[in-house]
Amino acid sequence: MRELLRTSRLLRWIRAQPVALPYRILRRITRIRSDRFLFLSDSHVGYTGNMGFVRDELLRRMPEAQVAGVFKPSLTARRPVRDVIRLPWLLATSGTIVVDDFYPIIYPLPIRRGARLVQIWHAAGAFKQVGHSRAGLPGGPVPGSDIHRNYTHVPVSSEAVRADYAEAFGIDLSRVQALGVPRTDAFFDPENVATTRQRVRARLGIRDGERLVLYAPTFRGNGQRSARPEESADWGAIAHELGDGFRIVVRQHPFAAKSAPPLPAHILDGGAEEMNDLLMATDVLVTDYSSSIFEFALLRRPIVLFVPDLDDYAGSRSFYRPFESYAIGPVVRDPGGLASALRTAEVDEPALEAFLDEFCDALDGESTSRIVERMLLASPDRVVVDEGTVAPGSVEPTRARGAMGLRVAAARLARLILSVAYAPLKLLPVQRKVVMVSREHPVVPDDFTDLAAALTTRDPAVRVVMLVRMVPPGILRKIGYGLHLLRQLYHVATARVLVIDTYSIVASVLPHRDELTVIQMWHALGAFKKFGLSILGLEEGRDRRLADAMRMHQGYDIVLTSAEDCRPAFAEAFGTPPDRVRVAPLPRVDRLRDPERRARTRERILATLPHLAGRRIAVFAPTFRLDGTVAVDVRALTEALRVQGVHTVVKLHPLMHGDFGPDVDTGGDFSTQEMLAVADVFITDYSSALYEAAVLEIPTYFLTPDLDAYLASRDFYLDYRRDLPGPIVATVDHLAEAVGRKDASPADARRFAKRWVQIPGDPTPVAGATPCADAIADLIADRLG
Repeated sequence: MRELLRTSRLLRWIRAQPVALPYRILRRITRIRSDRFLFLSDSHVGYTGNMGFVRDELLRRMPEAQVAGVFKPSLTARRPVRDVIRLPWLLATSGTIVVDDFYPIIYPLPIRRGARLVQIWHAAGAFKQVGHSRAGLPGGPVPGSDIHRNYTHVPVSSEAVRADYAEAFGIDLSRVQALGVPRTDAFFDPENVATTRQRVRARLGIRDGERLVLYAPTFRGNGQRSARPEESADWGAIAHELGDGFRIVVRQHPFAAKSAPPLPAHILDGGAEEMNDLLMATDVLVTDYSSSIFEFALLRRPIVLFVPDLDDYAGSRSFYRPFESYAIGPVVRDPGGLASALRTAEVDEPALEAFLDEFCDALDGESTSRIVERMLLASPDRVVVDEGTVAPGSVEPTRARGAMGLRVAAARLARLILSVAYAPLKLLPVQRKVVMVSREHPVVPDDFTDLAAALTTRDPAVRVVMLVRMVPPGILRKIGYGLHLLRQLYHVATARVLVIDTYSIVASVLPHRDELTVIQMWHALGAFKKFGLSILGLEEGRDRRLADAMRMHQGYDIVLTSAEDCRPAFAEAFGTPPDRVRVAPLPRVDRLRDPERRARTRERILATLPHLAGRRIAVFAPTFRLDGTVAVDVRALTEALRVQGVHTVVKLHPLMHGDFGPDVDTGGDFSTQEMLAVADVFITDYSSALYEAAVLEIPTYFLTPDLDAYLASRDFYLDYRRDLPGPIVATVDHLAEAVGRKDASPADARRFAKRWVQIPGDPTPVAGATPCADAIADLIADRLG
């Protein structure tokens, strides 16, 4: 019955509703407080262990922080009514949530965009398997379990164990960083170690010259609810055999402490001591499969492994490495051998060094500082989405929110209504017409304008209709957009070719005539960050159910991309057979390559912004993020580059605006593409504008303080660390140094462009030439007949 209750998803769902239901409501009507930090535990009360170190360092660095804690001594303890009431509010409004153990109530909850769920796991190293690593073992997670999977940040004790924790928590490796374990910082302070050792030994009554033996086993059983102690050794008899000069203290795992039998009178109970303090007071540690070996190894003192049930434990729980990898001291399987092992135990220095290198290479006394700085206080500049210009369909082109069932039902209803309205329009005669549709831009994009010019130059009789309008906010304005959608239906029903540059409902949802050719001319060059079907289910991707209901990216006859190496990525993103993906760069490339047009653009910019004349100019163009942030301190970037003799112009995505103050130049109303005409340096994080910069042979630098997090939420088609045309740095200072050294070069950009933007025929740029637009026009002309 206990196993049935544990594995029943319905019962787990019911138990979660007192918190989950109000949380889902509150997350839609409240804002996140970036200065609010919520600490949660169902394993202990108060800020103990890692949480204490992190809380103290956080308040030292940020005294104004709002710190809240909700604790229970165990999973089985009843949650106070006060906590049931306040927990949903705290979860919905906290910018950072910190846990240090299994915390089941949070796993079904979608973490808000812009919030962080940090797991500062209570143990160092990687010994016995936990979480999803135990799938298929007794007590392991049931298939499809959501436990642990929503952690956004996990610090661990070494580079070598990152993959183990990623497996255990069912998360991407990029979310796990070797930043250390907070509670181990205390072991790197010799004065603290000496003082604590003296204080604890005095409290326990240990005389000078006596060797203190600590027995600290892990629990037996499948988890906190079924935990029981290990009882195979008679510590009273062992103490008698050791005789004078030894004292023994036993500290059961907190999960098993309540069910442990009473200790013999002359055996000390260490349950009231903080584990760190007890380890510092100890001369020889006896344990079995406990992670305490990692902390105690930092003290370079002897360890004895007492494992009478090794075969059974390995079969039911298993380890991340062969057990021999953890045996840095004597291994005892019979209680009768313990006394002898304790008398002779000593440190095997070579084995200890190898052990520390494998499991503890990120432990150096600065773990807490790194974790607080990089995981709790890394605060990106806030950028506001312009709600007056952008509608949900454009602001969030790849993310579905709200009650998903209602959205899916609404999508299916919209498909039905549009199909009914479209059916009679298909009875109208087909015209020699090309229709271009976009909801990506507020005005007709240059790509459409240049393609239309190439088409009409080739054949003046062809009719080109461009229908460009973004989905507006507000009910009344959406009604107006509905009329615009009806206009799209008419023109698509009577056209021979439909060209789109993003997802279009009229392209993918409707059953078209056989005479219609649908061409996806995606609005970005190259194949950089993943998009479309490649990111379904990821943090920045659509929900799969909604994508299916909207027939996302279905029905394309031709998909255009800018290079041969981009074809597999575009085939994946659009779910299209590779043979339908054609190499034909966007018409905007012709504008970039035209020397006369570029000179005119430069003159126009310098006439409007004369302060740019005679300066070395860097254009910083960060990518558009769905959470409305720029992960860089723009003011600090401007100042750092100024010291290098470089003037910075910041160009945000057109759907966003940010108030960075008078010291930050935003280049007026000129677009990013236009500003490249005056740029000597291009800086970005993940913007596909890097391909335009490469076409112009502009040295490019990549400033990516959140690379691991971005990899987890979006990922890339290319190898971000190897394929890019310039250095990748994590801080403004390192970027300024790289720019000062001119680490990126025009040659790097030229090589990158040659691979990713392949001009038809590879002609030398000349004024007025339009090889890219002409190539697409030729393809369309073949379909017009």
